[in-house]
Amino acid sequence: MNKKIAKYTHPNKEIIKIGILESLGTYLLPEILPDFLKQNPQVEIQLFENFPRENEKNLLSGNIDCYIGQTPEAIDSSLDIVSNGGEKYYIVISPASPYYQAGKFILDPNELDLKELLQEPFVLSVPGSAIRHQVNGVFQRFHLEPKVVLESKSIITATSLAIHGMGLTISTASIIKRIGETPINLFPISHDLINVVFFIASRRGKNKSKALKNLIREFKTKNLQAMIR
Repeated sequence: MNKKIAKYTHPNKEIIKIGILESLGTYLLPEILPDFLKQNPQVEIQLFENFPRENEKNLLSGNIDCYIGQTPEAIDSSLDIVSNGGEKYYIVISPASPYYQAGKFILDPNELDLKELLQEPFVLSVPGSAIRHQVNGVFQRFHLEPKVVLESKSIITATSLAIHGMGLTISTASIIKRIGETPINLFPISHDLINVVFFIASRRGKNKSKALKNLIREFKTKNLQAMIR
């Protein structure tokens, strides 16, 4: 209700409604919004944190002004898309795994056999999430069905459980960086198999407000390449 009446209680504020996946927002929004709001103090941001398909549906129906997501090739071609940055995927290996190598952090891709790793038990995000769609593609490339021991709506939860020995998981740099330091191995997955590109989408043909154009420009000019060293 508060979101619906905001335009009446704050008539001088321009509202931008952003759709975004929660786990993606925890990395991208702090990179984008603070500087944007300093430069555009008349703007009020409203967040709609949903799975990708719901965000896309809300954008197409006009319920939100823009949608920040990943893998732009997967969304409706009628939308205006601006891409920037991205991140790498890793298999997270805890000390509980027989594949764990003490004293190492990021493994060389030649140190382990990816197909062999994919046959281990996995903790994964639920079907319907952006990352699960990508992860399923990796298993399909090797004609494998994942051995799922647990699914979570949160990739942060799935990653944390894997770190604590519940199974392996496939996660991204921005997620792994948020979890406290602990002994793990990260096995990098080739960009040819799985790759994340961030995007901001808006409706084509609609007159975009100056503030929305500024937000898109802010997204485009930021360094949004999540990395682990």
